[in-house]
Amino acid sequence: MKKESKAFGIITRSLLNLEPIITFLDNAKKYNQKVEHLIIAYEDEIDQSVLTTLQMRCQVTLIQKGNAPILKSYLHELGLSEPEIKIILGTPFQEKYGMIAYGTSRNYVLVTALMLGINYLLFFDTDVYPKILSQFHLENYNFINIDFVGSHLKYLKNEDVCLTTSDYTGYYIIPKMNFPNLLKLLRGVQKEEMFDVISNNDTLVIKNSHSKDIFDTQKVLGGNMALDLSRINILPPFFSTTLILDDECFLGRGEDTLFGPEVHGSGRCVDIDLFIFHNCFGDFPNKPEITVQKNIDRFFYACMGWVIRNPFFNWIRKKYAVQAEEIDEDKRYESLIIGSRSAAEYFDDDRFLKLPEAFQLSYQKLDDDIKHYKDLMLAWKKLRQLLNKE
Repeated sequence: MKKESKAFGIITRSLLNLEPIITFLDNAKKYNQKVEHLIIAYEDEIDQSVLTTLQMRCQVTLIQKGNAPILKSYLHELGLSEPEIKIILGTPFQEKYGMIAYGTSRNYVLVTALMLGINYLLFFDTDVYPKILSQFHLENYNFINIDFVGSHLKYLKNEDVCLTTSDYTGYYIIPKMNFPNLLKLLRGVQKEEMFDVISNNDTLVIKNSHSKDIFDTQKVLGGNMALDLSRINILPPFFSTTLILDDECFLGRGEDTLFGPEVHGSGRCVDIDLFIFHNCFGDFPNKPEITVQKNIDRFFYACMGWVIRNPFFNWIRKKYAVQAEEIDEDKRYESLIIGSRSAAEYFDDDRFLKLPEAFQLSYQKLDDDIKHYKDLMLAWKKLRQLLNKE
């Protein structure tokens, strides 16, 4: 691999705006961090003026998810079979439902980086910015400027570290709300620890310092993450689940959450205490309101994503002996029935009534998801072996 070669990796449906990509490129330039490559995995539209502007800053590689013959050729020339390539890059629900699993989307970027010989791959999401929200009071707010690339590389270059990550400042991903049986709903989706935050606290996460509380972790945040690809023998592929319900494809959350346990024990995953700003509702500094339809939608799809993720998430934590409470599926299901009915009534939205059925179906298909995961890991193991022969 080319020493010190760095790339930003972005996943998006369409490339129509410069932000926040241009801000990350500006941030790297400000701190004399040379980022040679920008890898963008997209699905639909490309605004040529946006692309041209980005190309003036660095080399840009566009990869269309579900239609990337260059990646298939690369993997084929390495020595992977058609079924093995399909398990890594396949998008079985794209044509009918227009949906691609989160894990597969990230693998498009990851494989592209391997093809390009990138050493350090830094992921960020399209709703985060390379700065830390340090103050917010009434209409006044301030940010701390940071060296995003340098902060990650400071720890990623340690010999035993293969992944760096951290959390976010800004509003929590779910707006403040409270209604009867909210706690039961959260128990059902396995997020009861967030009850106090969601029901009582609508303040923002702010940080007045950074890069001080450094610790090993298994909690990986995909929108604030850097990988040392020279340690590909430790790094796994990304994986997440999907579910078809009522002729609609729903995506399981947590392709980043599932990444951490795979790394743990073989190499170090380090939280670098760099809480970059997450403008998850797109209209900061406005306080998010749960009564807004787009925020109700966000909450519903978050709940559905957690329900779909949890069976596999619980299985992999047991596989790697991650300390966690015993999951009583029956009690969680009973809580979800009650909580989802209350949510449907509170929001006047019958979509929440789908959650218990999704819960059952996700557990019923767990064996299939485990097989898919194991097939992916076998294909990835072969990919590693072939890369080592180069």
